[in-house]
Amino acid sequence: MSILRIGGIASGLDTEQIVKDLMRVERMKTDKLFRQRQVMDWQKEQFRTIINHVRRFRDKYFNIAQPGTNLMSPSTLKKMTASSSSPDVTVTAGADALNGDSTFQVLQSAVAAQAVASAVCANSAAGNRLSLSDNMQTVSSKLTQELQFDENGSFNLSINGAQITIHQTDTLNTVLNRINTSAADVKVSYSTFSDSVTFTAKNTGAGHITTNDGGNFFSALGLVPIDENIGDPGRNAEFKINGFAGTRTSNVFTIDGITYNIFARIDEPTEVMTVTASSDTEGIYKLIEKFIDDYNSLLETINSKLKEERFRDFSPLTEEQKDTMKDKDIDKWEEKAQSGLLKNDSSLENMLRNMRSALYDTVVGFHLSQIGIETSRDYRDQGKLVLKDSGNTLRQAIAANPDKITAIFSQRSEISYSPNLTSAQRQQRYNESGLAHRLSDIISDNIRTTRSNQGHKGLLLEKAGIEGDLSEVNNFIDKRISEINQRMNRMNELLDRKEQQYYRQFTAMEKVLQQLYSQSDWLTMQLNQGFSGR
Repeated sequence: MSILRIGGIASGLDTEQIVKDLMRVERMKTDKLFRQRQVMDWQKEQFRTIINHVRRFRDKYFNIAQPGTNLMSPSTLKKMTASSSSPDVTVTAGADALNGDSTFQVLQSAVAAQAVASAVCANSAAGNRLSLSDNMQTVSSKLTQELQFDENGSFNLSINGAQITIHQTDTLNTVLNRINTSAADVKVSYSTFSDSVTFTAKNTGAGHITTNDGGNFFSALGLVPIDENIGDPGRNAEFKINGFAGTRTSNVFTIDGITYNIFARIDEPTEVMTVTASSDTEGIYKLIEKFIDDYNSLLETINSKLKEERFRDFSPLTEEQKDTMKDKDIDKWEEKAQSGLLKNDSSLENMLRNMRSALYDTVVGFHLSQIGIETSRDYRDQGKLVLKDSGNTLRQAIAANPDKITAIFSQRSEISYSPNLTSAQRQQRYNESGLAHRLSDIISDNIRTTRSNQGHKGLLLEKAGIEGDLSEVNNFIDKRISEINQRMNRMNELLDRKEQQYYRQFTAMEKVLQQLYSQSDWLTMQLNQGFSGR
């Protein structure tokens, strides 16, 4: 209910300002809650920034969708390199390739079946050649033979078993596109310059382009089918590896972990070439070096928040306070107000502690320091990894025993990760796992979006949530913020009532004063009349 507010007409008091000042004192309680809510909202944002950093690190190094950097896969660190002594053949080596030399000889390259119809127009010398915009009736009149349309002005053509319908009103361009996009697996084109139509199988390998020559289509082009075949047949690639003959339909194929690419047309046997496969020491080194850089970056991000100075004298500003300040002063104030909100946070400290332990403990009897990776001795680095001897020790370890490097990072336990493992199972998995699986488990424990049997997600998501997941609104901090909002709503209702009470009191006072003043004026008037009558 609205209150009739009477200003200080009788009293001369600025009641509006007095009530405002009184309410400022009353609202100090809600301002305190506002500051608590703002601090928690800032904390949530900072947690989520860290969670996103952790997710990027996980998605890069512990993700099967990233085969080039997934350290949990043994093949990622079994990088191989291969070279060929021939300029006509390139080779690449996969994880399954064996170290050493082999011989390779190309007997012939694979070729696609092709049919070329030259001088298709009856009067091409006179310049009456086909145009892509010609309809098929016009095309028929220009060919050496006419096309045969049925009573509906169309015919059905079969190419490699694919049925294609052609109408008199179709343009030549439409027909070519219809063939190219059909299931015939051929590419057809017309050259105005040479007055030729070329059909080429999309895939190499033995076999002809086949047709039923519906509508006299191929015969009209000068490609008379023989046993339903037109043009020249394709052929398979033929080769020898270490003297053993082989054949493939494509010029790109993989055998024993080595992918061969015959990119030149070869019709006669080539000289025997040498193919050399060896461990890609530098490629493996670069991957581990980048992993160390990204791990150190993650540590630096988290540690900077854990050690950030807290300025307790700089509380969040209310809107009323901001109204009295300049924008640059607000920015400086809030920068300090947001500093140190995650200082010494136990959940982040525990995650880092576990990650450092995972990298420090031995795997299959080996320690990272034995392959040239150490923890920085500078306490200010707070657990960062460094490469000993500028990385030369790691390079030597990779070259000497790449399988050991693979085992240290990628060894897999027979027990799969699950948040529901018993303590004994978790310990067994930890002992049997390489560093990548250990780190992946620790990260999953903290940012996992799936729930355990108890209904819990990752610890950090339970605490602050992440966008795109139900935890975005269902987390510890947001629950606390919701509680504060409810308290603020109740308190604001009480304050509104308090403000109305103040105005009622001042209104009542003004009315009493007006009555007193009226009575005083009446008495004064009576007295004045009495004296004047004497």
